[in-house]
Amino acid sequence: MKYSLSTLNKAQYTKAKLEWNQLKPPFSMQHINRCATLAQHIIFFEEKSTYKQGFKPSRTKRLSKYEAQHHIRLIFTKSGAAIFYSNFPKSSGIANTKLGEAPELTIAKARKLTAQMQEGVLNNHTVKTVFNAYEKSLIERHNTAPTKFAASSLKTYQCMLKKLRQHFPLNQSFKSLTAGELEKIIDRIIVAESNTQAIVLFAQIRRVWKFAKNKFNSGKNPATDIDDFYVSDRVESPRPCQAYTDLDSIAELWINLASAPNIHQKNAARFMILTGIRPINIPQMKWEWLNSIDFPTLITFPASVVGVRGEMKNQKEYKLPLTKAMRAIILEQRAWMENALPNCNPTHIFLQPRDVRKPFAKRSLDKVIKDYSPVDAVKGDQRNIVMKGSAGAFCTMCRSFFKSNTKAIMVDNGYHFRHAEELTRLALHHLRKNDDPNGLNYDRSEELFGTSTKLKFNVFKIHEVSILKRAKELESQKMRLTGMQSNQAKNLKENNVKKALRDRIKAYLVYKGSYVNFINQPLGDTGRTTKDLILTAEGRAVVERYLNAQEAKAKNN
Repeated sequence: MKYSLSTLNKAQYTKAKLEWNQLKPPFSMQHINRCATLAQHIIFFEEKSTYKQGFKPSRTKRLSKYEAQHHIRLIFTKSGAAIFYSNFPKSSGIANTKLGEAPELTIAKARKLTAQMQEGVLNNHTVKTVFNAYEKSLIERHNTAPTKFAASSLKTYQCMLKKLRQHFPLNQSFKSLTAGELEKIIDRIIVAESNTQAIVLFAQIRRVWKFAKNKFNSGKNPATDIDDFYVSDRVESPRPCQAYTDLDSIAELWINLASAPNIHQKNAARFMILTGIRPINIPQMKWEWLNSIDFPTLITFPASVVGVRGEMKNQKEYKLPLTKAMRAIILEQRAWMENALPNCNPTHIFLQPRDVRKPFAKRSLDKVIKDYSPVDAVKGDQRNIVMKGSAGAFCTMCRSFFKSNTKAIMVDNGYHFRHAEELTRLALHHLRKNDDPNGLNYDRSEELFGTSTKLKFNVFKIHEVSILKRAKELESQKMRLTGMQSNQAKNLKENNVKKALRDRIKAYLVYKGSYVNFINQPLGDTGRTTKDLILTAEGRAVVERYLNAQEAKAKNN
């Protein structure tokens, strides 16, 4: 029965509503056309009733019908349109999307489309599903070949993926993301993250899309349409840390470490001072790498296996000859370990102070050296400390000083500059492929005679002697403030300033209840409580200005 929308009455509306409710799936196109007409009448009448009551509809109303068996949702609008959408549950990982409109799209074609989506022929997975699939593939890769894809690499990739999840619309269809939309997301990453992090995450985005293009995006990879230098052209490229120090600072650090509260902190830092090895190598050191437990003279860092970086940065075996002071540190660690067994890690030499079941944390080394170094130990352009290597800038200083100190001593003792350079590179394991391309295959002097170990031992010995000699000379002198002492003094001064301001507020308010109420209420238009403002220098200035104004007002009255 046809009738004009403008003359639609309540009886006709009721009849239309009843017929609407009676139409159930499965639908034919005739049913859909009838639903479109009924929906048009129902929406029109309900909106007209809302207007008569003096209200304006909050949004344009739409009515829906569902074919749950075929994962289809039909939306009917006031204009009489019938629009097909997919309607998969969230647990399926398939993003729901518009399929088309009637009459161009029929119900039969819509059912075929959702079937193809479900079977994976027409992929419409969410970003979340693809990220989860990529992470699962990384885990399988590690489980299948742990020597080629180490646990540490897996953890690094998972951390990057976790960071990406914070920047992507996880419920959006993966295939709907274009190169332009990816660039917008990358722009947000550049603003929110550090320069290095932005470069790393851009590389991770490309890895994800390379993995997903055939499985989830019909062979398309919009990430390759983004310029290779899109991020590097917009951020400052990381540069090696330029921090360095001098002999007096290293000698004072050696002395100050004697007061460290834990033997592992003291010995781990001292061992790095003497050897110049990287922070990552300290927690890796194992008892089985020593040539002797009772009187060790050599520790061997193993070469990497195929596909794994290994213990050393250049992936080659590294033999570290132990001097007298190094051996003393190792033996002191051994004695501690034997007394602590079975309640400690029996594998690694240096352990975490708070949990001796775990190896020493490499990032803790930087804090230990920073705390016990003199406050003015850092030399050079300190702005560069925020660049590459900033997380271990003080550790990098120890490595840098080893090279500088040993090279200078050898040149002073008559070594040719080039020979001194080669020996320091040998000691620090700074070997390059072009140094001796065939040496790996033909040179067996180390295996037969220990040639390189003997040369390295001399380098380490002169470095050790210079540090211990200078430390002995400085023991009787007054030491400079350490980083820890400087921070403690700074904190004490700041706490006194906070206390003085709180005392001034109490004197101004007199009553305890008034004081408590005052510090817990927002001050003026700052939107922050007085209690929070007192914690920073800027906030304290705001409180001071307020008290000054109140005192001036009281005097005028």
